[in-house]
Amino acid sequence: MSVLELVLSTWILLTVFLMALAIILGRFKIKREGKCQPLEESEQPLPRLEVLVPVKGVSPNQDEILKSLLTQNYPGYHLSFILEDDQDEANELVERLCNQYVHAHKVLSGFAKSCAQKNHNLIAGVKALRPETEVLLFCDSTNMADSDWLRRFIMPLVANGMQVVTTFRAFKPEPATLGGVCQAIYAAFLRILATMRPTPWGGATALHRETFDRLDVVDMWSHTVVDDLVLGNLLEAAGGKVRMDPCNLLVSPVHNQSVAGFLAYMDRQILFPKFTNPGMWLATVAGFLNFVLAFLAAAILSTLATLGMVAAGVGWASYIFLVVLLLSALLLRNMNPSDISLKKWLICVVPCIILVAFICLRSIIVNHIDWHGRRYWPGKGGVVLRVEWL
Repeated sequence: MSVLELVLSTWILLTVFLMALAIILGRFKIKREGKCQPLEESEQPLPRLEVLVPVKGVSPNQDEILKSLLTQNYPGYHLSFILEDDQDEANELVERLCNQYVHAHKVLSGFAKSCAQKNHNLIAGVKALRPETEVLLFCDSTNMADSDWLRRFIMPLVANGMQVVTTFRAFKPEPATLGGVCQAIYAAFLRILATMRPTPWGGATALHRETFDRLDVVDMWSHTVVDDLVLGNLLEAAGGKVRMDPCNLLVSPVHNQSVAGFLAYMDRQILFPKFTNPGMWLATVAGFLNFVLAFLAAAILSTLATLGMVAAGVGWASYIFLVVLLLSALLLRNMNPSDISLKKWLICVVPCIILVAFICLRSIIVNHIDWHGRRYWPGKGGVVLRVEWL
């Protein structure tokens, strides 16, 4: 084996084993947290809680999803649906639900001019809070929860004295299209990262109102492009601890997701940290592109080794890479609660890698974020410099 072949073999093996190690450690941490336990009554009284749900448009089963958030086994909680205006497609549904459930009400935020519309909606929801509210919970309108989810989720704030608790979500493609399964694969891997680095993530986040006010989150949200990463930065700067709850995962159905839809989703996921957390973005892009290069090298070298055109050592390193990648994909599938077939999951792994690599490369030269019909031009720290309608 030549020096070049030795270097290639070492690089290929090191890359795949580091990826596998991250997945194994994350999975171990999730297992260590234990499975969701049956709900037990707390000796401490439950805090007065309000759930803020920004809503944009409707999906095929939006009614079922929103009702799951309205039928929680939690005494006396309130829920605010926040819309831009009453012309939103979801307005009729929200009106009907608010008439049906006395603890639900609607907030109209108006249009954002200096921040992301979602941030603007959340700020409007915060300003409409009841005076007695003690705990805020932010949740996306695409997340479905079982009836005891809310009580289980906020228990760390009640029983363990935590200031902030967050969880992630799993995507359930309906049907299992290429774009939908790719999104599920991505979410399974990101769940690992979210567990390893506890910070608010898309899904749900609950925190004490006192903590929210002390951090002056409203002021920061009012001129930035994303909510969760900005909140995480504020918490980190203040030395606040975040508990990631990997057990009480939410489920987000994804209907007829196209490849273009998946790319648009991934575009935001990669670009948000480019502006708010450039170190995170750089590490993500560099690490993933290194992995993709190693994957392509392993695919090519394993073929050449089979044909007897490279040294056996390089071939074995490439075969090992592909086997470890397969086992890692199976482990990630085990972390997704939907019933995606093994065949479809494995078929979508390679396209997912290639599509995410494209988005990572694209993020290097793109300096705007397209989101719900608007184009945001962020600067340092995610501060919105300009907003354009698409």
